[in-house]
Amino acid sequence: MRLSEVGNKEIVDLSTGCNHGQLWDAEMLFDRKSGKIKAVLVPSFQSTGFFRKSYGDMCELPWGSIVIVGEDMIIFQSQV
Repeated sequence: MRLSEVGNKEIVDLSTGCNHGQLWDAEMLFDRKSGKIKAVLVPSFQSTGFFRKSYGDMCELPWGSIVIVGEDMIIFQSQV
């Protein structure tokens, strides 16, 4: 799967139901030796009705916490 095919997918936390935006909003951390993705950094949002405000903080999602990459979403299980 190419990045262009997953960029529009919403990132959702299965534990809290929180939506962290799209993969385009995220950054990826790579292992320097292997080149494998270690984690995805996604913005932490606060929902206020129809508007979302960014906390300015980033939430680090270990690559192993991703449960499924679906047609419209990437669902992960956070450690709450």
